[in-house]
Amino acid sequence: MSDSTKTLLVLGATSAVAHSYLRLAAEKSLFANYILVARDAAKLATVEQDVTARSGAKVISIVANLGEPDRVSSIMSEIKAASDVIDECLLAYGALGDQSELQTDLLALQTLLETNFVSAAMWLESLAKQFEQQGHGHAATIGSVAGDRGRQSNYLYGATKGGLERISEGLSHRFAAAKTIHFTCIKPGFIDTPMTAEIEKSGPLWATPDQIAAIIHKAVSKKRVRVYAPWFWRYILLIVRTLPIPIFHKTKM
Repeated sequence: MSDSTKTLLVLGATSAVAHSYLRLAAEKSLFANYILVARDAAKLATVEQDVTARSGAKVISIVANLGEPDRVSSIMSEIKAASDVIDECLLAYGALGDQSELQTDLLALQTLLETNFVSAAMWLESLAKQFEQQGHGHAATIGSVAGDRGRQSNYLYGATKGGLERISEGLSHRFAAAKTIHFTCIKPGFIDTPMTAEIEKSGPLWATPDQIAAIIHKAVSKKRVRVYAPWFWRYILLIVRTLPIPIFHKTKM
């Protein structure tokens, strides 16, 4: 059982990375209270049972679709009813989408934008208000290396993640003088999760959810603003970002 009195909120608790982070937190006894939010009730119940068994902490689950912008306020009210204080939040929900489908199906594109960016931005602002009221807090947001440059293979998904990174970065700047309120953007590359099940996985660039969870924990502990996960993506994307447009346009990335 944790000696901590802290509360961890996980938005998108059934994602592979979120579940790995919850296992890590439970095994290290980092929190006394957990609030788990996700839309799949059956999967959420499984995660709740796992966290409870590993930690002995108090675990509260809320079944809700986090990606609906008009539900953010009401879900936040449920969260605040469960706990007066949110010490840390991991924002881990999102959708990958299919680039070719998104280019032709505007409703699918709207859903992606609302899920990955609009609702997520609203969640971060809601958390900022909560942190400001209580005087402290840390939000870690899972972004993506896809947000570093618009590429033909995933520029719509990348745009949502790039925009979300700007929100997190701006909030970090906004509260820089406070010293007790922090926002961290985690930028993974390829992760072996159900979201990427249809993608062929080969080579050294793929990471496991447990690897990303460990990186998140280290980044939060060090209060980092932005972290590539794993570290080598920082240099890969540095090359991608600095390619001159004439050369970049000859690639098929």
